[in-house]
Amino acid sequence: MTSVIVTELDVLGALLAFDFIGFAQKSAALDPTDPHYGQAVGAAFGLAVRRRFPQGATLQEISGYVAGVLGSLEDGAEDFNPVSLERLVAVGLYGGEAPGGEHLDPETTLQARLLLTFRLVRELGLDPGRQRELLAEAAQRASA
Repeated sequence: MTSVIVTELDVLGALLAFDFIGFAQKSAALDPTDPHYGQAVGAAFGLAVRRRFPQGATLQEISGYVAGVLGSLEDGAEDFNPVSLERLVAVGLYGGEAPGGEHLDPETTLQARLLLTFRLVRELGLDPGRQRELLAEAAQRASA
């Protein structure tokens, strides 16, 4: 399990550092059939979304946030279902299972969490040191 955590967090770290070549190479090394696939990025996403919305958020606020994220993309917004992203944000904030609707496959979930975590980290203004702290905390949570 540790190699998956390190690999996923390496992928996220490359993305946060704008190392898009490293991001692509490391992403290709992930194994979506691994039973722990997505846990480390999910932990980082949960940490970031709770920092962005420390008081929680209403469904309307979540919907507005997701619309803003998708509206800011120059390309690729069509690859993401807004309702699915809203569900991921709600689960990241409040835990549990996403209520109703279709369940995303693990690869789509990982890609959506990477996108949202990237955006959240930028909004939070986390410098490289604080990004490393976030990744270290996510590694601890995912391995627990």
